[in-house]
Amino acid sequence: MANAKTILITGAAGNLGGKLRRHLEGRYALRLLDLDPRGDGTIVRADLSTYDPRWADLFQGADVVVHLAANPKAHCTWEEVVGPNLDGLMNVFVTAARAGVKRLIFASSNHVMGGYKDHWQPGQLTPQLAPWPGAAYEVEGERRSSVPYGAGKLAGERLGKCLAGMYGMSVIAVRIGWVRPGDNRAEDIPPERGDWFRLMWLSNRDFCQLMERCIEADPAIRFEVINGMSNNAGMPWNLEHTRQVVGFVPQDGLR
Repeated sequence: MANAKTILITGAAGNLGGKLRRHLEGRYALRLLDLDPRGDGTIVRADLSTYDPRWADLFQGADVVVHLAANPKAHCTWEEVVGPNLDGLMNVFVTAARAGVKRLIFASSNHVMGGYKDHWQPGQLTPQLAPWPGAAYEVEGERRSSVPYGAGKLAGERLGKCLAGMYGMSVIAVRIGWVRPGDNRAEDIPPERGDWFRLMWLSNRDFCQLMERCIEADPAIRFEVINGMSNNAGMPWNLEHTRQVVGFVPQDGLR
């Protein structure tokens, strides 16, 4: 690994971070951060919602930062979003820019477009379509909104664009679909979740491929927003821009 890129992953102990870390191990030099390392001694404990030079110093010399850390619950309240999803992302983005990181990959979300939940056609949702954060869902018998979560992700996209322009760094915001914990197999998706959730499914294999494609994509990319789903038949999400920008060709999909 003498010439391997150094990749810093935030949220490395979580669902997405754990899968990506295992995929990249042995081929890249990894630096791993998480609020709760869960007993893993290779992961540095870091509360990213509060700036601290002890974790910020790890950004020095990193080629790529993959920012996955956040409260992952789509139906968070604003109180639950502000620290981990807003303060944390701003600290990470600014620290990466000041450290001279060449590329920042941001785990945005399909929830940036959640307002289209009941108003979509196949292939309609491109990154160029106006954002519409959040939607209302029935969760455990209660009506809940994903607006705070979706709006926080949209804020991250726009901050990324700003810092790409100011510092010349490369920023790719990936509107990640539904990556279920564990094996995340298509046949295990609960049918009662409905088409909106089912059709945003992203397999483990496709998720890892997509993140690696972003890591290795053209260094000339300044700022891009791309969709990240598997090749699900009839889905609203359009993957053509993703293919053009990073060369992502999903291997899995619902039929």
